[in-house]
Amino acid sequence: MIAVGFAIAAVTGCVSHPVGPARTFETYEDKAVTTAEAALSAVSTTILAAQVGAEGNAWGTYLSVLISEQEDELAGVQGTFASVQPPDGRSDALRQQLNDILQPAVDHVTQVRVLVRRGRLDDLAVAAEPLDDDQLNLRAFLEIHQ
Repeated sequence: MIAVGFAIAAVTGCVSHPVGPARTFETYEDKAVTTAEAALSAVSTTILAAQVGAEGNAWGTYLSVLISEQEDELAGVQGTFASVQPPDGRSDALRQQLNDILQPAVDHVTQVRVLVRRGRLDDLAVAAEPLDDDQLNLRAFLEIHQ
């Protein structure tokens, strides 16, 4: 149980949030990358938590708090990025591309949290499956834009 806690803590490392104006596409893209990195951390942590919970290796109350924090983090970085005005048309497209990845990820983390709070830990593996695609999409986004 302690090893699981350390593993989850390692995955949830701090990523700064993209605050401030973006006057160029490059600056906006940097903010998008920072957002995607934070989102990837939250999604990866939720996947790990769901695996541990489905295997019966963590308490539901712990998982509830952990996954709720990931949901808050993910929604927070999505909101912060949404508050940055895109400086040009390319940035508009980038914004839409990232939002098309972030919104489903938020929804999928929420679904996992709801199951945990309902005590349905046996269903976590299936509920977390869509997060694998979210994780792949975030990694692909980062590969293109880093």
